[in-house]
Amino acid sequence: MATIDDTIKDQTLSERLLEKGQKSPFLIASLISLAGICGYGFYGFKKKKISTQLYLIQLRVAAQGTAVVCLTIGMVYHMIKKHILHDEKKS
Repeated sequence: MATIDDTIKDQTLSERLLEKGQKSPFLIASLISLAGICGYGFYGFKKKKISTQLYLIQLRVAAQGTAVVCLTIGMVYHMIKKHILHDEKKS
Protein backbone atom coordinates (compact mmCIF):
# COMPACT_ATOMS: atom_id res chain seq x y z
CA MET A 1 0.00 0.00 0.00
CA ALA A 2 1.45 3.34 -1.05
CA THR A 3 1.62 6.12 1.49
CA ILE A 4 1.18 9.79 0.82
CA ASP A 5 4.92 10.38 1.10
CA ASP A 6 5.57 7.96 -1.79
CA THR A 7 3.35 9.87 -4.21
CA ILE A 8 4.75 13.34 -3.53
CA LYS A 9 7.76 14.20 -5.65
CA ASP A 10 10.29 16.78 -4.63
CA GLN A 11 10.74 18.81 -7.78
CA THR A 12 12.55 22.02 -8.29
CA LEU A 13 10.84 24.99 -9.88
CA SER A 14 12.62 24.45 -13.19
CA GLU A 15 11.58 20.79 -13.30
CA ARG A 16 7.95 21.69 -12.68
CA LEU A 17 8.11 24.43 -15.31
CA LEU A 18 9.56 22.01 -17.87
CA GLU A 19 6.86 19.45 -17.09
CA LYS A 20 4.10 22.05 -17.46
CA GLY A 21 5.76 23.35 -20.64
CA GLN A 22 5.67 19.92 -22.22
CA LYS A 23 1.97 19.58 -21.46
CA SER A 24 1.11 23.14 -22.55
CA PRO A 25 3.79 24.86 -24.65
CA PHE A 26 1.87 28.13 -24.73
CA LEU A 27 2.41 28.54 -21.00
CA ILE A 28 6.09 29.12 -21.73
CA ALA A 29 5.21 31.48 -24.60
CA SER A 30 2.96 33.53 -22.36
CA LEU A 31 5.59 33.75 -19.62
CA ILE A 32 8.21 34.87 -22.13
CA SER A 33 5.86 37.47 -23.58
CA LEU A 34 5.03 38.70 -20.07
CA ALA A 35 8.73 39.16 -19.34
CA GLY A 36 9.14 40.96 -22.67
CA ILE A 37 6.27 43.33 -22.00
CA CYS A 38 7.56 44.08 -18.51
CA GLY A 39 11.05 44.76 -19.90
CA TYR A 40 9.66 46.96 -22.65
CA GLY A 41 7.51 48.77 -20.11
CA PHE A 42 10.43 49.51 -17.85
CA TYR A 43 12.60 50.66 -20.76
CA GLY A 44 9.84 52.76 -22.28
CA PHE A 45 8.86 54.34 -18.99
CA LYS A 46 12.36 55.70 -18.50
CA LYS A 47 12.53 56.99 -22.06
CA LYS A 48 9.08 58.46 -22.76
CA LYS A 49 7.89 61.86 -21.69
CA ILE A 50 4.17 61.09 -21.33
CA SER A 51 2.16 60.99 -18.12
CA THR A 52 2.55 57.95 -15.92
CA GLN A 53 -1.17 57.16 -15.89
CA LEU A 54 -1.45 57.12 -19.67
CA TYR A 55 1.67 55.01 -20.04
CA LEU A 56 0.49 52.42 -17.50
CA ILE A 57 -2.90 52.19 -19.23
CA GLN A 58 -1.19 51.56 -22.57
CA LEU A 59 1.09 48.95 -21.02
CA ARG A 60 -1.84 47.20 -19.38
CA VAL A 61 -3.71 47.02 -22.68
CA ALA A 62 -0.62 45.53 -24.36
CA ALA A 63 -0.27 42.92 -21.61
CA GLN A 64 -3.94 41.97 -21.76
CA GLY A 65 -3.83 41.74 -25.55
CA THR A 66 -0.83 39.44 -25.38
CA ALA A 67 -2.58 37.24 -22.82
CA VAL A 68 -5.68 36.97 -25.03
CA VAL A 69 -3.56 36.13 -28.08
CA CYS A 70 -1.65 33.41 -26.19
CA LEU A 71 -4.89 31.91 -24.85
CA THR A 72 -6.49 31.95 -28.30
CA ILE A 73 -3.51 30.33 -29.99
CA GLY A 74 -3.34 27.73 -27.22
CA MET A 75 -7.02 26.86 -27.57
CA VAL A 76 -6.75 26.58 -31.35
CA TYR A 77 -3.66 24.38 -30.95
CA HIS A 78 -5.42 22.01 -28.55
CA MET A 79 -8.59 21.91 -30.68
CA ILE A 80 -6.58 21.00 -33.77
CA LYS A 81 -4.60 18.44 -31.82
CA LYS A 82 -7.72 16.81 -30.39
CA HIS A 83 -10.28 17.07 -33.20
CA ILE A 84 -8.28 17.13 -36.43
CA LEU A 85 -5.25 15.03 -35.51
CA HIS A 86 -7.35 12.83 -33.19
CA ASP A 87 -4.84 12.76 -30.39
CA GLU A 88 -6.76 10.91 -27.68
CA LYS A 89 -4.18 11.26 -24.92
CA LYS A 90 -5.51 12.96 -21.83
CA SER A 91 -4.05 16.39 -21.19
